[in-house]
Amino acid sequence: MPILSKFIDSLHTKYFRSAFREVIHPVQLNGSTDERNILIQVNKGNFFVGKNDVPVKPDSFYFFPQGQKIYVKHGKANKYTDLGKEGFKDDEHRARYLETISGLDDFSGKKEAFTIIGFDVLLYNAMPFFPLIEIPPFPLPADNEFGYLIRHIALEAEQNKLGKEKIISNYMEEIVIHMCRYIASQPKLRNYIDKIGYLTDKRLVDIVRYVQDNLDKDLSNKSISNIAFVSEDYVGQFFKSLTGRNLQDYIENQRLEKAMQLLKSQPDNVQEIAHAVGFKDAAYFSRRFKMKFGANAVAVRNDRRNYVV
Repeated sequence: MPILSKFIDSLHTKYFRSAFREVIHPVQLNGSTDERNILIQVNKGNFFVGKNDVPVKPDSFYFFPQGQKIYVKHGKANKYTDLGKEGFKDDEHRARYLETISGLDDFSGKKEAFTIIGFDVLLYNAMPFFPLIEIPPFPLPADNEFGYLIRHIALEAEQNKLGKEKIISNYMEEIVIHMCRYIASQPKLRNYIDKIGYLTDKRLVDIVRYVQDNLDKDLSNKSISNIAFVSEDYVGQFFKSLTGRNLQDYIENQRLEKAMQLLKSQPDNVQEIAHAVGFKDAAYFSRRFKMKFGANAVAVRNDRRNYVV
């Protein structure tokens, strides 16, 4: 059984954004990076990747892991606008070259179109998975089931239908499983997975599970050390050595993520939710929440009808 099977249930997927786009002016990305994983399906036209301009056929896919350099040519031209390592500055800048279109439109009259999804995948809800295994960008062949998932995520995202966030979340889980199955089937890609066996360390798993199940309780290094049977002085270093993250930063992030979920779905007020996820000071919670999400917790709570889980 491939080692990836030991981790598949511990992968947490978080959708960021998606869109259908049409190339209106040929453009080149030449070594830019993205803080999200990027998955693209070429719907029509020309799409070239890598320094050698390898074409990606229509209906097939290409995956750019978080943090990996992106070499892409959109469209076909004798001379492209080269955006270099900076890439697109913002949505307005990108719109000069790539127009966001509706998936409900008729694509038959469009010459260059693709679908794009940005998302995060965290192992144990702590470590960015694809950067962890250092897997390079790679193509995926045309696949009707995979194409269905990508198209319907983008369709759900552009429409304000009841339960769209839940549907997108479910589809994203299927996409990541599909990708992991493909990676496990390809010897050259599977080699990147085989080196992470050390992450099966039971002490790390116990820490992560305990944190997720006890966000409302004392999660000091002392209490965590008792769970992992690691000394209080060493437990933070132990966690960081395996995950690359500060233990208390990870705990606070998990509390804030859980708070966002509760604010969207539960009738409790902000102070009650803050306490439910382990923040004793509601004012401090509100400051940290806004710093992480760029939104006021009270506003999210009052507008929860728009956040159907």
